[in-house]
Amino acid sequence: MAEMIAISLSAKVAATLSRGAAADISSLVTVRSGIAAAARDLELLRAFLRFADSCRGADALVSAWVDQIRDVGFELEDAADEYAFLSGGGFVRACANFGAWVALARRLGKARARLRDLSDAKERYGIRQAEASASSSAPDGGTGPVVGQKLAEAAHFVEHGEIVGVAAHRRLLMKWLTEDLDSRRSLVAVCGMGGVGKTTLVTSVYKEVAASRYFDCAAWVSVSKNFTTDDLLRKIAKELHRDARAGMPDIDEMDYRSLVEALHGHLANKRYLLLLDDVWDANAWYEIRNALVDDGTGSRIIITTRSQDVASLAASTRIIMLEPLREQEAWSLFCNTTFRKDDNRECPHHLEHWAVKILGRCCGLPLAIVSVGNLLALKDRTEFAWKNVHDCLDWNESSVRGIGQVSSILNLSIDDLPYHLKRCLLYCSIYPEDFLIKRKILIRLWIAEGYIEEKGQGTLEEIADDYLNQLVQRSLLQVTLKNEFGRVKRLCIHDLIRDLILQRSMKEGFIVFSKCSPALESSKKIRHLILDRCETDHITVPKLTSIRSFNAFMADMDSSVLSGFRLLTVLNLWFVQIDKLPSSLTNLLNLRYLGIRSTLIEELPQELGKLHHLQTLDTKWSMVQRLPPSIAKLKSLRHLILYRRRSADFRYPGPGSAIVFPQGLQNLTCLQTLKYVEADENMVKSLGSLKHMKSLELFGVHESILVHLPSSISKMSGLLRLGIVSRDANVSLDLEPFSQPPIKLQRLSLTGMLARGKLPSWVGRLDSLVQLRLCSSELKGDSIGLLSSLPRLLHLTLNNAYSDKSLTFPEGCFPVLKKLSLHDLPNLSHVEFQKGSLVHLNELILGRCDLTEIPQGIENLTQLDNLELFEMPSEMIQKIQDGETLQGNYEDSQRTTTVKNIHWYNGQLLQKTIYTNLFTVQM
Repeated sequence: MAEMIAISLSAKVAATLSRGAAADISSLVTVRSGIAAAARDLELLRAFLRFADSCRGADALVSAWVDQIRDVGFELEDAADEYAFLSGGGFVRACANFGAWVALARRLGKARARLRDLSDAKERYGIRQAEASASSSAPDGGTGPVVGQKLAEAAHFVEHGEIVGVAAHRRLLMKWLTEDLDSRRSLVAVCGMGGVGKTTLVTSVYKEVAASRYFDCAAWVSVSKNFTTDDLLRKIAKELHRDARAGMPDIDEMDYRSLVEALHGHLANKRYLLLLDDVWDANAWYEIRNALVDDGTGSRIIITTRSQDVASLAASTRIIMLEPLREQEAWSLFCNTTFRKDDNRECPHHLEHWAVKILGRCCGLPLAIVSVGNLLALKDRTEFAWKNVHDCLDWNESSVRGIGQVSSILNLSIDDLPYHLKRCLLYCSIYPEDFLIKRKILIRLWIAEGYIEEKGQGTLEEIADDYLNQLVQRSLLQVTLKNEFGRVKRLCIHDLIRDLILQRSMKEGFIVFSKCSPALESSKKIRHLILDRCETDHITVPKLTSIRSFNAFMADMDSSVLSGFRLLTVLNLWFVQIDKLPSSLTNLLNLRYLGIRSTLIEELPQELGKLHHLQTLDTKWSMVQRLPPSIAKLKSLRHLILYRRRSADFRYPGPGSAIVFPQGLQNLTCLQTLKYVEADENMVKSLGSLKHMKSLELFGVHESILVHLPSSISKMSGLLRLGIVSRDANVSLDLEPFSQPPIKLQRLSLTGMLARGKLPSWVGRLDSLVQLRLCSSELKGDSIGLLSSLPRLLHLTLNNAYSDKSLTFPEGCFPVLKKLSLHDLPNLSHVEFQKGSLVHLNELILGRCDLTEIPQGIENLTQLDNLELFEMPSEMIQKIQDGETLQGNYEDSQRTTTVKNIHWYNGQLLQKTIYTNLFTVQM
């Protein structure tokens, strides 16, 4: 964290000192030069701070020193923020605030003096990189790498009962190693988060295969994070000679070339098995592969890793992704470990309650389950003793021996992160347990916090997306849902990872999280404050100039508490039980993000335009009805999402409505996202100034607006998503006049009657289009043909959009389509899928169509896994039910389709699932 402060401050100072409005007066009090000098001092300390951050847990003296450096860094960052504020109003305002300049210069001088003292103290107390490095690597069992090495070695002696839930993976590994007839040397990868059981799984397989003598020789090697090529080759050579009684060469004296030659000689014409455990970097493979001969004997290399990037060294068909254990498997492992001395290995009935609660804290992680099971095995079998274990359970490295190992292993993954990824991960500690994180919102928050650094030609959003993917690849964030592009849509954090980053965030002053009234000390340097559903009516908050973000879960909270904050970077208001944001909000001059999504707030402050740094305004599903005219002053705004809910009942949100944007939209030239706004002539003309637009949703479009829309959109060269909703059913959307259509579009949604019952001809040239949704379009059959050859179209939805009675999909059409939805087509009575059409279709949705027969040729959809029928005629449903012959284990599972029959009955939505072979039904 200290290194992160140094880098963040350097960037902030560069931006701050570019302001020249008050240069003359600020130089009188040496503020400008003082900030720059302090930033240079921290920059010189950066290399040491990186080292110090990594060994804080192993050295109390280093930890205390880094904490103080961090506090000074916060003070300097505050000074840079205040300088930016004071210099932002011009020379006259600067003179009026002369007293503030003097006070700022005084604080800055004290901070620089503290920084100099701490720099001297580093030498005075012997805080040196070489010595600390040696201590941190000492084999005392307290550091992550040493603990990891010991656990890896212990995997050779794991009892059979402690290997649970991986039987299928074990069989697959055995097949790849001993039944694969490919004579080429090949890689197999097992990937997953720390503690998930990768080493235990592969070691059990390794031992069995090595003992079978299927391979001529075998070696098991643990790869350290800071490996050297020569040392890794020596480890492999020693392992290969482990069973040799004589003739072992003097490996320790060999250089790289000699080691490679020795391994070549030993492995020549042999089928060998090599297990490389816990590989952190793909370079470990690249740097040793020349020493591993590939002479067509069928040799195999197994790699275990936490990184999906490293796992991709193996072919995609030779990768196993290990996940935490399911509930039943976790219970089995828990009982086998905790009650290993009992014949039945069952949990006594009176302890089941606490056993379930303790097991829940392990979150399916085998290492955690075994660790806590070993601890409980030593305790009395009383509810009192087990309750104490539950209440005191702490995964900290300093906690009970065995339990702390879990933290050591998981912390290795966090410590391995570069500073820019580490701070993004720590930010995720703001989310509650099991919270589904939305990708778009998360990256906007990162940007608002200033965590994303501009690089090359990419936008901040694209760079943030890359950061997020890197955290996923390292198994620190878990993907729960992907969109049609294969990109992350929703994520979550494993509970144990969340516990660790929450501890770090709170310890280092990165975040304060409270479920009650917090006691905030003005002397404490806090960067983030989370208030979760506070029940108090009032919170006394002293004047703090150090808070950077304030995520307020403000149920039943007096909104006036916000007025005490001046230098916030991010403000989230979730589930706020107030109908109006206080005007004091506009005093938060550094506010970057304002999110009031899904709240009952009806009104925004009239002086919203004072928030010149605001980047994101998200009012989706709030009760906000209008925007203040001052919003046109928000020239830094990048994302504006507006959609008003019509009902205060969250259970029944119903359809929402768009919001009218006041005059001045053309001023917001940084806008990339503009969603759910009511279109009028002036607004549509203004769109031409928004050349950075990527996502645009317009409501209330009518003929007079369409005259200007093509010209405006043609200037948005990077537009990726476009939605157009007509004002009413009488409006005819004539989109043909687009002289320069948005050819980079990936998503297109059109709601309203299309002119002449046809799609505009340029739609056929949208080679990047992935998702198309048409609603109330009144299309004719020939328009479908225009879409049929789009090379990347994955999802097609026709909702009340097709007027003909018959719809035929000819051979070769829709070559990559995976999802087709035909909904609310009352005239449609015949659908035919010819052979060779929709060859990749996986999901078909039919809703409220007049189809009494099963679509003709549905057996030609060889990849169809899911068929959803919503309020379809009973004749079709009956024919599918009559053909339902598949129960339990089906003979032809590859032709099995899951059919969901959904319909309303007595005010309830009912669903019945049928598993059937549609080919036999057709026959």
